[in-house]
Amino acid sequence: MLPFRQITYSQLAAAQAMTAAATVTANIDTNGSDYATVIINLSSEANTSAVGPTISLLEADTTDVSNFATITADITGDAVDAKPILYGVDLRGRKRYLRVSITTATHTTNDVMTVGAGVILSHLKSGPSGTTGIVSTNGVARFV
Repeated sequence: MLPFRQITYSQLAAAQAMTAAATVTANIDTNGSDYATVIINLSSEANTSAVGPTISLLEADTTDVSNFATITADITGDAVDAKPILYGVDLRGRKRYLRVSITTATHTTNDVMTVGAGVILSHLKSGPSGTTGIVSTNGVARFV
């Protein structure tokens, strides 16, 4: 297998509108990979009074929500303009599961925004078979 194909991509959260004080979470099973790139796409804020969402990256040995511990301190994603936020995670020595948590602010309806998230797992111990194994269900991969 070609080295650039030693990846998998999974959509964690489809692009969705979040109301004030809403939370979107997703778990990532990192078994068999040494590196994760978590990508969170934020739409632009409604106006200059808006407060960006709080984004957390956590880890645990199981998917039980009470077992997750924070890897990075909560980060407030200021999204004056639409932008991605990336986390690069060296998984060697980390726990098996990662969790992404995105929570919008609570104070006004100005804090409504659209978010989406995905993860690329790389440095796989065994690669996917063909392009269909590179993306999650119903996804498409093309190498040209």
